Amino acid sequence: MVQSVLRRNFGRNQVLKPSAFYTPADEQEILQILDRHRGQRIRAVGRLHSWSDAVLSDDVLLDLRRLNAVQLHSEGDQLVAEVGAGCQIKRLLKELNRHDATLQSLGLITEQTIAGAISTGTHGSGRHSMSHYVEGVRLARYDASTGKVVIDELSAGEPLQAARCSLGSLGIILSVRIHCREQYNVKEHFTETRRLSHVLDAEASFPLQQFYLIPWRWSYFIQHRREDDQPRSRLARLYRIYWLGVMDYALHLQILLMERVLRSRRSIRFSFRHIVPAFLIRNWKVTDRSSSMLVMKHEAFRHIEIELFVPRDQLADALDFAQETIEVAGGRQSTLSADNQQRIEGLGMQEDLAGLHDQYFHHYPICVRRVLPDDTLISMASGSGQDWYALSFISYAKPARRAGFHLFASFMARSMSRLFHARPHWGKVCPLEADELTSLYPRFDAFRTICNTLDPQGVFQNDWTTALLEADIPGGDFP
Repeated sequence: MVQSVLRRNFGRNQVLKPSAFYTPADEQEILQILDRHRGQRIRAVGRLHSWSDAVLSDDVLLDLRRLNAVQLHSEGDQLVAEVGAGCQIKRLLKELNRHDATLQSLGLITEQTIAGAISTGTHGSGRHSMSHYVEGVRLARYDASTGKVVIDELSAGEPLQAARCSLGSLGIILSVRIHCREQYNVKEHFTETRRLSHVLDAEASFPLQQFYLIPWRWSYFIQHRREDDQPRSRLARLYRIYWLGVMDYALHLQILLMERVLRSRRSIRFSFRHIVPAFLIRNWKVTDRSSSMLVMKHEAFRHIEIELFVPRDQLADALDFAQETIEVAGGRQSTLSADNQQRIEGLGMQEDLAGLHDQYFHHYPICVRRVLPDDTLISMASGSGQDWYALSFISYAKPARRAGFHLFASFMARSMSRLFHARPHWGKVCPLEADELTSLYPRFDAFRTICNTLDPQGVFQNDWTTALLEADIPGGDFP
């Protein structure tokens, strides 16, 4: 145990000040810690890749990185992995690869742990979220009737649906059982279009695709992806070098230069209008393993991010609204179009929009990924018969210069949640009040019931999750 350790998250926007900090070696040690700290609040963390208040703790904190074992076995025609809660996605993929297997949905950020990824509803780079493929969660908690420390296996019904995205509110996750599959190849190529309809029409042929709305150019770069039976392309290695060196490192270094050193809006606009498109090789069709195509291999550049999930029937209007808001925030427009201005007036947010004018200049492509609906109680894709689209807004401003981004993020979350049923990602910047967040989920009452049943004393909460569980849930229309 280390007393009074100070820890910061990846984005450098959260500071954790626990009174006691542990890195337990096994489940038995976790049970002993829970027994020792009865009456105190206890939270677990992964790699601290979250930006939301879900990571905060001022009491007992457990880092589960030493619980990282991976066991793979067959159940009928299904491959199932038993994974220690603190196992990083990159380690899990490496272990699965030894058996020519992989995850059904790969986490783009491989530094995160499996428990951390599912606890915040990480959607990954597959058709469904990662949580969708979880079939069992083992967790340590206190028995409500006896007070004893027990280990539960949640494997069916609403308890499992709650555990698949729990915000750390049910107990200390010890391990996760998750469906896997045989290793597969993915074919990828890029195109550019000005029309969203072209992007959506392509999904039938490329179900794994994602796309980017390029700021200041306002065109769509489509990353077409689908499973492919062809062997790995001869130029696959060269493609990965190109992607890592040019479209990743070089692009980010350019953005950091313009945002942090030059601080030139004109340079940023020029870059996205002319330089970035020039480096994108269109229609270079390459086939490679999914574990190479669908993940990011590093986290060299620290940033802050808000991600908003909108249902498919709201996507076009949401992207149009986002584009206009970015123009206003960047000082390029004084107000929104007539339709969007009317929407803002209907919300009574005219002053908020006026206060945003010329306060934030967006400097990164808006990444959009499709997520199929699921039955996880509070995943961002839950409770709907239609697909959801995650819109990521990222800033590389230094922590001391993020005021404009936070103003922008707050406006986007509050306006888009009311206009387009947008749900903020639980693990990223989440600027809505508790009652606003809970009102977006038709099954939040069921989630709260499970939390109160398994943890009636609120031992495994922090201030943020407690506020969520105590919030009033107003009636409303759900998509």
